[in-house]
Amino acid sequence: MGQLYQNDAELIRRTGMEQAVSFRFGIYLLRQCQQLDWLRQRDFDMEYNKNGLYPKRTPRRPNGVRPDLIIHTRNSNDSNILVIEIKGWWNPESRDNDRIKLEDFVHQDGEYKYGLGVFLDVGPSGCVPAYFIDYEATSIS
Repeated sequence: MGQLYQNDAELIRRTGMEQAVSFRFGIYLLRQCQQLDWLRQRDFDMEYNKNGLYPKRTPRRPNGVRPDLIIHTRNSNDSNILVIEIKGWWNPESRDNDRIKLEDFVHQDGEYKYGLGVFLDVGPSGCVPAYFIDYEATSIS
Protein backbone atom coordinates (compact mmCIF):
# COMPACT_ATOMS: atom_id res chain seq x y z
CA MET A 1 0.00 0.00 0.00
CA GLY A 2 2.94 2.29 0.64
CA GLN A 3 3.90 2.32 -3.03
CA LEU A 4 0.38 3.33 -3.98
CA TYR A 5 0.40 6.32 -1.65
CA GLN A 6 3.94 7.23 -2.65
CA ASN A 7 3.54 6.94 -6.42
CA ASP A 8 -0.15 7.54 -7.04
CA ALA A 9 -1.29 10.06 -4.45
CA GLU A 10 -2.99 12.12 -7.16
CA LEU A 11 -5.32 9.22 -8.01
CA ILE A 12 -6.22 8.84 -4.35
CA ARG A 13 -6.87 12.57 -3.88
CA ARG A 14 -9.18 12.72 -6.92
CA THR A 15 -12.74 11.55 -6.57
CA GLY A 16 -14.31 8.83 -8.67
CA MET A 17 -11.05 7.03 -9.50
CA GLU A 18 -11.70 3.73 -7.69
CA GLN A 19 -10.93 1.44 -10.65
CA ALA A 20 -7.75 3.39 -11.40
CA VAL A 21 -6.65 3.07 -7.77
CA SER A 22 -7.47 -0.66 -7.82
CA PHE A 23 -5.50 -1.11 -11.04
CA ARG A 24 -2.41 0.64 -9.67
CA PHE A 25 -2.60 -1.30 -6.40
CA GLY A 26 -2.91 -4.48 -8.46
CA ILE A 27 0.28 -3.67 -10.34
CA TYR A 28 2.24 -3.24 -7.12
CA LEU A 29 0.76 -6.40 -5.60
CA LEU A 30 1.53 -8.40 -8.75
CA ARG A 31 5.17 -7.30 -8.67
CA GLN A 32 5.46 -8.50 -5.07
CA CYS A 33 3.71 -11.78 -5.83
CA GLN A 34 5.97 -12.52 -8.79
CA GLN A 35 8.86 -12.76 -6.36
CA LEU A 36 7.21 -15.76 -4.68
CA ASP A 37 7.75 -18.95 -6.68
CA TRP A 38 4.50 -20.63 -5.66
CA LEU A 39 2.45 -17.62 -6.80
CA ARG A 40 4.01 -17.52 -10.27
CA GLN A 41 1.80 -20.43 -11.26
CA ARG A 42 -1.40 -18.64 -10.26
CA ASP A 43 -3.56 -16.18 -12.18
CA PHE A 44 -3.89 -12.60 -11.02
CA ASP A 45 -7.09 -10.96 -12.26
CA MET A 46 -8.98 -7.72 -11.81
CA GLU A 47 -12.78 -7.48 -12.05
CA TYR A 48 -12.93 -11.20 -12.91
CA ASN A 49 -16.53 -12.35 -12.83
CA LYS A 50 -16.38 -15.92 -14.15
CA ASN A 51 -16.70 -19.26 -12.42
CA GLY A 52 -15.65 -21.52 -15.27
CA LEU A 53 -17.99 -20.57 -18.11
CA TYR A 54 -20.65 -19.10 -15.82
CA PRO A 55 -20.92 -15.90 -13.79
CA LYS A 56 -19.51 -15.86 -10.27
CA ARG A 57 -22.41 -15.97 -7.82
CA THR A 58 -22.55 -16.21 -4.05
CA PRO A 59 -25.45 -17.10 -1.75
CA ARG A 60 -26.06 -13.44 -0.96
CA ARG A 61 -25.24 -12.25 -4.49
CA PRO A 62 -27.25 -14.65 -6.70
CA ASN A 63 -27.34 -12.24 -9.65
CA GLY A 64 -23.56 -12.26 -10.00
CA VAL A 65 -20.54 -10.76 -8.35
CA ARG A 66 -17.27 -9.27 -9.56
CA PRO A 67 -14.38 -9.03 -7.09
CA ASP A 68 -11.91 -6.17 -7.54
CA LEU A 69 -8.73 -8.30 -7.44
CA ILE A 70 -8.16 -12.04 -7.10
CA ILE A 71 -5.29 -14.49 -7.06
CA HIS A 72 -6.56 -17.89 -8.16
CA THR A 73 -6.32 -20.55 -10.83
CA ARG A 74 -8.75 -19.88 -13.66
CA ASN A 75 -11.42 -22.52 -14.32
CA SER A 76 -10.95 -24.10 -10.90
CA ASN A 77 -12.01 -23.40 -7.32
CA ASP A 78 -9.35 -25.67 -5.87
CA SER A 79 -6.70 -23.00 -5.33
CA ASN A 80 -8.42 -19.67 -4.73
CA ILE A 81 -5.88 -17.79 -2.67
CA LEU A 82 -6.79 -14.12 -2.25
CA VAL A 83 -9.78 -11.89 -2.96
CA ILE A 84 -9.59 -8.11 -2.46
CA GLU A 85 -12.24 -5.42 -2.41
CA ILE A 86 -11.22 -1.75 -2.54
CA LYS A 87 -13.36 1.25 -1.66
CA GLY A 88 -12.22 4.86 -1.97
CA TRP A 89 -12.82 7.48 0.70
CA TRP A 90 -14.97 9.49 -1.71
CA ASN A 91 -17.40 6.62 -2.35
CA PRO A 92 -20.52 7.06 -0.19
CA GLU A 93 -21.74 3.48 -0.76
CA SER A 94 -21.96 1.25 2.27
CA ARG A 95 -18.90 -0.87 2.95
CA ASP A 96 -21.23 -3.68 4.04
CA ASN A 97 -21.75 -4.87 0.45
CA ASP A 98 -18.01 -5.44 0.04
CA ARG A 99 -17.75 -7.16 3.42
CA ILE A 100 -20.63 -9.50 2.59
CA LYS A 101 -19.00 -10.36 -0.72
CA LEU A 102 -15.72 -11.18 1.03
CA GLU A 103 -17.45 -13.26 3.70
CA ASP A 104 -19.11 -15.36 0.99
CA PHE A 105 -15.87 -15.79 -0.96
CA VAL A 106 -13.81 -17.00 2.01
CA HIS A 107 -16.47 -19.26 3.54
CA GLN A 108 -14.85 -22.70 3.58
CA ASP A 109 -18.23 -24.45 3.21
CA GLY A 110 -19.04 -22.29 0.17
CA GLU A 111 -18.16 -22.71 -3.48
CA TYR A 112 -15.03 -20.56 -3.74
CA LYS A 113 -13.11 -21.14 -0.49
CA TYR A 114 -10.62 -18.28 -0.89
CA GLY A 115 -7.88 -18.51 1.71
CA LEU A 116 -7.97 -14.81 2.54
CA GLY A 117 -10.24 -11.87 1.83
CA VAL A 118 -9.05 -8.30 2.26
CA PHE A 119 -11.11 -5.13 2.32
CA LEU A 120 -9.08 -1.97 1.72
CA ASP A 121 -10.79 1.24 2.76
CA VAL A 122 -8.59 3.76 0.98
CA GLY A 123 -8.48 7.12 2.73
CA PRO A 124 -6.88 10.36 1.51
CA SER A 125 -3.68 9.73 3.49
CA GLY A 126 -3.82 6.10 4.58
CA CYS A 127 -5.62 2.79 4.23
CA VAL A 128 -7.56 0.81 6.80
CA PRO A 129 -7.51 -2.92 5.95
CA ALA A 130 -9.92 -5.57 7.20
CA TYR A 131 -9.16 -9.27 6.81
CA PHE A 132 -11.60 -12.12 6.29
CA ILE A 133 -10.80 -15.76 6.97
CA ASP A 134 -13.41 -18.52 6.79
CA TYR A 135 -16.47 -16.28 6.76
CA GLU A 136 -15.56 -13.82 9.46
CA ALA A 137 -13.62 -10.64 9.87
CA THR A 138 -10.43 -11.08 11.82
CA SER A 139 -7.45 -9.08 12.95
CA ILE A 140 -4.05 -9.91 11.52
CA SER A 141 -1.00 -8.35 13.12
